[in-house]
Amino acid sequence: MLACIICIKAPFCALNQDWSLPVKKILFILPVVIILAITGLYFYANMETENQIDLYIERAIASGSYKDIHYESAEIAVDGTITITGLSITDFTDFQLAVQQLEISEMDFLNAFPNSIAISASGFSFPAGIPDMGTSAMPAGFDSFLGSLDGTQNIPVTMNYRHQYNPDENNNFNSVFSFGLPDSFDFSMDSTTRHIPYETLSQINDPATAQTALMASIMNAEIPELSFRLSDFGLLENILITQARQQGRSVDMVRQEFMTMTQSLFLFVPANLQATAIDLSAELSSFMEGNKTFNLSMHPDFSGSIQQLQVPLMAAFLAGEYGQIVDILNIEFNTN
Repeated sequence: MLACIICIKAPFCALNQDWSLPVKKILFILPVVIILAITGLYFYANMETENQIDLYIERAIASGSYKDIHYESAEIAVDGTITITGLSITDFTDFQLAVQQLEISEMDFLNAFPNSIAISASGFSFPAGIPDMGTSAMPAGFDSFLGSLDGTQNIPVTMNYRHQYNPDENNNFNSVFSFGLPDSFDFSMDSTTRHIPYETLSQINDPATAQTALMASIMNAEIPELSFRLSDFGLLENILITQARQQGRSVDMVRQEFMTMTQSLFLFVPANLQATAIDLSAELSSFMEGNKTFNLSMHPDFSGSIQQLQVPLMAAFLAGEYGQIVDILNIEFNTN
């Protein structure tokens, strides 16, 4: 009986022995093949990414708005985020801007004008120097600070932008733009527009023609929402310290002087706008306490239709009813 069992098992044992070596080889080789495939796919994706970026650069230069755009490297992460380093831009006025790092995510590559995109940039410098920005109204020392930048220094400003565009829904366009300085401030603007065909406008190469088409589109557009936000993380305090040192006074004295001036704004506006000015002064005075956020928003009547707003706004302006303009635009503000 035992002999029979041995005879029966023998062929299967031999078969298992014959298969064991190839299976072991496959199990060993398979991870290597997968790794090589993923690596190849990664390099292919990066190559395609650079090709796509180069295509966008060609379109930008062809539009006439830029003379030169180049970069050092571009890589795509597993989550689809594209990181571009060493970006250099020269526009049609010969203004030069260098960006140390630019990240692009949520990018829609299927359309000439992306239906969605998110951009984050950091490390800015000006190889040809800082352009004249009219700094006479800036805080003392600001113009000398700009003059000290020799073009090789990176300014630690961060900028973020994102938009969602739906050409099939009245060209609905939502965008958020912000920029700030670490431990100093952050400024942002949110907006919604309709009936501006960005996709069509992006295909116009001639800058003058594009500008004319854009202005015509704006006249038929709607801007139902527009808001601004300024957050203080130390900028105000630094300005007050600088002013106090120059004037030989305490920071609290300078701050109180600024707050008093702000609270007196209503004295310099028309009578029908004084109520709004008093409220605005109170919010700005609160903002000057430091480390606060000032918000301003508009939700115009007629869903923000430019055509429909022209007549009532012009009538209110000519009649000197400036308070009515505030009501038509539904301007709101607060500090928190």
